[in-house]
Amino acid sequence: MSAADGEDPPDLYLSFAMSRVAVEVTRLSQFTFEPDGTLGNRETQDSFALRLIEDLNTEIGPLLPAETHLSVGLSVPVRNAARFRKELTAFVKRVVKNPKMGSHEEMKIDGSEVSINVIPLLPSAERIGGYVANENSSADIGLNCRLILEDRIRTKNAICEKLPQPIWLAMLNDYWIADAKSYELAASQLRIEHCFQRLFLVSDRRVVTELKIRA
Repeated sequence: MSAADGEDPPDLYLSFAMSRVAVEVTRLSQFTFEPDGTLGNRETQDSFALRLIEDLNTEIGPLLPAETHLSVGLSVPVRNAARFRKELTAFVKRVVKNPKMGSHEEMKIDGSEVSINVIPLLPSAERIGGYVANENSSADIGLNCRLILEDRIRTKNAICEKLPQPIWLAMLNDYWIADAKSYELAASQLRIEHCFQRLFLVSDRRVVTELKIRA
């Protein structure tokens, strides 16, 4: 087997001894449920907060005493990114001036919850790290998987339906909470007409699972 770049679409071609297959590639990311009733992309909203934590570690982390770690919890989405960044930075700087081991502090910044825990620094850990909670996301893994699959398959079908057959769709899973069994169950509950001969789920560990969706 050999691989070659495609014309976008498809993303690539796989050549076997007697045949060639077009392969389209997409990513499976969790949706958010916006107040106006539309679906958003959680990865986009979360990445803003994760970059903030990385910036705090770069700019303020070196000011922390040795063996001290700040765990920063952020809630997204935020109303005003620039204002949130400014006030969050000021909050973290206040804590860094006198970090009391084991302490926990909270505040609201422009309507979004922020928490800071002062804990011992683990080996090889960053001085400032944390986590992100998304207020517009759903904890229903089954619902999320069905929505993600349906959106990706319908979107890619519209792009690829006029390509010569056979066409495969490879879906890279960025929704880490969901495993292959979650997607297999979701696929069994969907009815979607599509042009793909085969549908493949690819995990971050490069494990490939074929999904079956009836038209």
